[in-house]
Amino acid sequence: MNNLQGLRRGLIATAGVVFASLFVCLQVSPEWLTGWGTVVLVAMVPTQIVISLVWHSDYPKALADLPQPARGLAFTALNALVGAGVAYVAWQTVGGGLDVPTPFLIMFLIFSVEVLLALVVPLQCWPFAPAIRHPGLMGVALLLAAYGLAYALFGWLFDFGFLAGAPFYRIELDPQGLFMAWIPLAFAVAMLVPLLGLILFDFWPVGVLAGKVPAMARQPLFGIAALLLIVAVTAGLWAVFVGRGMDMVAFMVRICVTVEFGYFILLVMFEGVPQLKLPQPWRGLVLNALAVGLAAAMLQLYEKMALDRFPLSSGGPTYPLELWLGSAMLSVTFPLMVVVGSYFQFWPLTSRGAADGVGQPANQEAA
Repeated sequence: MNNLQGLRRGLIATAGVVFASLFVCLQVSPEWLTGWGTVVLVAMVPTQIVISLVWHSDYPKALADLPQPARGLAFTALNALVGAGVAYVAWQTVGGGLDVPTPFLIMFLIFSVEVLLALVVPLQCWPFAPAIRHPGLMGVALLLAAYGLAYALFGWLFDFGFLAGAPFYRIELDPQGLFMAWIPLAFAVAMLVPLLGLILFDFWPVGVLAGKVPAMARQPLFGIAALLLIVAVTAGLWAVFVGRGMDMVAFMVRICVTVEFGYFILLVMFEGVPQLKLPQPWRGLVLNALAVGLAAAMLQLYEKMALDRFPLSSGGPTYPLELWLGSAMLSVTFPLMVVVGSYFQFWPLTSRGAADGVGQPANQEAA
């Protein structure tokens, strides 16, 4: 597939995914989308990360060797099965089995995605990759470690006392951690901005440092250095926006989630834009600027569609518009991107022979 065909396929696939996602989001109530819809779909995302970034959608081989569209359907079914199990366990434990999707449950599931991405991208699946050679066992170990670490951090950091007057509030479900719950969640979501941005930079300048200091090229030092840079950039973003008075939930959605959405378009639907042949850091600068431009356009589109369809207000205390935007972009559209790009390999836009390797971000070497 030549460069023009790859760009054309990415444009068509992106338009189709965005249209399909918006169609679904506009057919259901905002309450369902930001409640049970988000619970079920976000519970599936960590499994998507393992299948697409760790297994490169090439394991289990019995599924990977199927012709399309059976291959895409099989991986989607596997993803849905595992995700449903995760959602049920999380609902019964963190959610207390209540008949409403509580903020305890939703925030924990969102937070677990950030934790897994930190393990997979900067740490490159350390310490599991060097110790576990079987891809299935390594994937299971990663998921268990991510959920276990997320649960521990959730209990240490998150405090839901500000919701004590709500009818769903149960003190036994409140971790009563160090910070009001929006703070660690917003900061964790914000960390994905530099994390994903680093992929487009091919991890420059950490890679440059690793080239000069051989010990830095090995895990976990490489991952620790990358994480320190990610935290520093996140703290800078927080100071620029939240520190100057921007509502932290608005910052999380309108700045972080939308920019991450732009990154996912480039990384998943355009496979990291391999057509752009520039040395780093110029390549990263161009792609990050393009991601921000895409983010701004997508935010305007999704917000206009939401407000034309629903009477959603913006801002606290319940943030109905912001939560709808976050759910529509990262709970619905992003998982559908992975299904189309990684599971179905852009079928029917791409034949099976031309699709080998499709759906893997060009600059990501996670496993």
